[in-house]
Amino acid sequence: MIRAFKNSRPIFAGCVLIFILFASILSACSKKDVKPAPPGVTGTKPVVVVVKDTTVSISIDRSQKLQQIDGFGFFGGRAPWWADASEIYSDDWANQVINDLGITIWRNELYSDSPDQDATWDKQRPVVEGLNKVAKAAKVPLKFIFTVWSPPANLKCKIGADNKPISGTPNPTGTKNGGALDPAKYTEYGNYLANGLQLYKDAGVNVYAISPQNEPLFVEPYNSCVYNNMDGSYAAMLANVIPVVKSKFPGVKVFGAENMLDMEGGKDRQYFYNTSIKNSPDALKNIDIWAMHGYTEGINPSSGSVLEGLWNTVKTEYITPTQKPAWMTETSGYDDNWLKTGKSPGAMDLASDIQSALYYGQASAWVWWEASDKNINEYTLMAANIKGKKYYASKHFYRFIRPGARMVKLNFKSTDHVTATAFENTQMNSFTIVLINSSANNVKLDLNGDNLPDNYDYYYTTSAVGDNCKKKDGRVKKTDIVLPPYSVVTLVNGNVFE
Repeated sequence: MIRAFKNSRPIFAGCVLIFILFASILSACSKKDVKPAPPGVTGTKPVVVVVKDTTVSISIDRSQKLQQIDGFGFFGGRAPWWADASEIYSDDWANQVINDLGITIWRNELYSDSPDQDATWDKQRPVVEGLNKVAKAAKVPLKFIFTVWSPPANLKCKIGADNKPISGTPNPTGTKNGGALDPAKYTEYGNYLANGLQLYKDAGVNVYAISPQNEPLFVEPYNSCVYNNMDGSYAAMLANVIPVVKSKFPGVKVFGAENMLDMEGGKDRQYFYNTSIKNSPDALKNIDIWAMHGYTEGINPSSGSVLEGLWNTVKTEYITPTQKPAWMTETSGYDDNWLKTGKSPGAMDLASDIQSALYYGQASAWVWWEASDKNINEYTLMAANIKGKKYYASKHFYRFIRPGARMVKLNFKSTDHVTATAFENTQMNSFTIVLINSSANNVKLDLNGDNLPDNYDYYYTTSAVGDNCKKKDGRVKKTDIVLPPYSVVTLVNGNVFE
């Protein structure tokens, strides 16, 4: 090409004219909005973005009431249970997660008395009592729930080559590396769960719900216990163990099986636990809440567009035919960047995934994995008391959708890149709308429906450092609502503080 230019003046002159025209176009573009690439977009050069306002219509029908919200929460304390006891709890931390973040569910592990456990009840009890004290002072109806990762070693047995329990033969690795609950010890296991409930009661807490087994499909190097679903062992456990528990604590609820959402809501769901429970009348009557974990094969988070189908299946296959609510009781694996980086979803993706569970699955509760550690990582919302973007993404739901709220019918077009859910709480006289704008445009909202409030408190989070569930000054009129690009916005009319 260079040789051709040197030997042809007309061609060269034409190219000069093209260059001048191109420079003029660039100059014109520079007068438009030039913004740096949003978080999660690689590259150091700014990208030219022509930001335009679009209008999106959302219709709300408050006359159609859907699921009742039980709450939102997380697992554990200010630090992991294996940390030093002095790091696991503080009143400042408890005040923050209850009064600022707004948790209304707290999940814990029921540990056995084996010496190889991450924690003892003596180590856990101050956290339980502290959270209960702070919640009561704030009049927050905090639900305490616990899950068993493994029964005590003396109640377990080895699994044979045929994947069936060998009753009477101890699991050689005790509470670790799988093994099975010995079917001959169902009554003892029921008493063990009841004793765990009594520990909480003695500490002044009535446990709301229990899960008799965490992720029953997996053999893990930590506390774990396997139920072979092909022989219905989990359903058999429910049918035989839970009546023992409820004979002593009739008011406690049972949630399960805490298997993976992509399995229980996927095309092969007939091979997993929820179908087995549905097909066993004795098991079905002994479970109160369907509970799934938001992972793919127990490792990566189930995130993104696939959730619409998975949660729709949960609604149609489990909630509707049994009239039992569904919870998401554990997930993690999200970066603390606002937008997705590489393969890992970000904090805004977390908000979208909560929205999907509520909207498509009509889930009644959402529970994150660990609250805090020394650093904010893929498993945590905080570093001790230091908040991250995932914290604020969660707060848009946790703080403003309180227990007892009912989701109401709402319609949006997925092609508009704006999703929404709406909730009314007649006890607190509040109405809340959560909106997520996944587009690069400002979006003006056109809200349609009868009996919608005329103005709202407006809270928003974006990728900007200071935009962390930030409240706009004054109230925003229904006709003046604008969603920033890549944002989560919560609109509140009424009281959301107990």
